[in-house]
This record gives sequence, structure tokens and C-alpha cells, in this order.
Amino acid sequence: MKETGLVHIYTGDGKGKTTAAIGLAVRAKGAGLKVLVAQLFKEDSSEAKTLDELGIEHMQHSSKHPLFKKYSSKELMKEAGNCLSFVKGVFDRAKEEEYDVVVLDEIGPALKFELIETQELTRLVKARPEKTELVMTGRGFSSDILNLADYVTEMTMIKHPFNVGVKAREGIEY
Repeated sequence: MKETGLVHIYTGDGKGKTTAAIGLAVRAKGAGLKVLVAQLFKEDSSEAKTLDELGIEHMQHSSKHPLFKKYSSKELMKEAGNCLSFVKGVFDRAKEEEYDVVVLDEIGPALKFELIETQELTRLVKARPEKTELVMTGRGFSSDILNLADYVTEMTMIKHPFNVGVKAREGIEY
């Protein structure tokens, strides 16, 4: 049987997209697979320490999330270039290091806020190493990207404490 890496997407407005992707990364590492976790818009996320302890390689593109920062058009162009460079670097590293699993956390918002173009991500996904399992998270995936996926899981928010004023808590939401 031919080994082929599949594409997973965790999306939706509910909590748990990153949590599911990190859980898959931990499971893969436990099975002896080589794993890379690449996170956009996160700086010193709570899971980074555990990834280090487990020997799971990770990278972070720590710019401000476009939902929370209003970029000027000049800043937005610069951020788009930085974001694209980061994502290309993740795919280049996946090829060079022959990772079995690559998690690309929060790529959805990068697409939604046009920090990376759908066509460019499509090209990168199709050009990834054949055996590499790719996990992408976030809101804002176009139908073109969803159609590339083998798995699409939508997290739906039914109730969330943020809506009644509870702020995000370290170790739970981030």
C-alpha cells in the first residue's frame, strides 16, 4: 500500500481547533513520527513548553493577529510578505527535514485577512512531500482550500464564556 499524507482542516467559530491539532501532533510523536508545529500569530503559546519537553519541533510567527490589530495598508503589505515567507519556510523545512506531520496553526485567518493568497497556499499544499500529513487550523478557509482537504472538522460555538465577559485564560484558551 502506498503511504500518502492526508490534509486535515480544523475550522469554525468554536474553541478547540489548536487543541485538536496539538493533540494530533502529540499522538503522532508518541507513534514515533517526526512532527513540526508551526504557529502564526502566537508568541510564547502555553503549549510551546510542552512541545519542547516532548521533543516536538515548533516555530512561531509572532506578529499580531489581524483580528486584533488594525494594520495600515503599508503595514499590511509588509505583514503579508512576512507571513508568506514564514509559510513558505514551513513547507521548505518540511521537505528538507522529511517531517511525517506538519501542523500549520492559524493559517485560516492569514487567508481571510489576505496575508497569504489562496492560490499560493494551494500551490504549497499540492507541492508538499507526498508522505507528509498536513494539519491546518483557523477560521476563514475558502472553498478551494477546503476542497483540498481529506478531513474537514468544524468546531461550532454553542456557548462561550467570552460572550458574558470572561476573558481568555492562560492554559485554557491560550
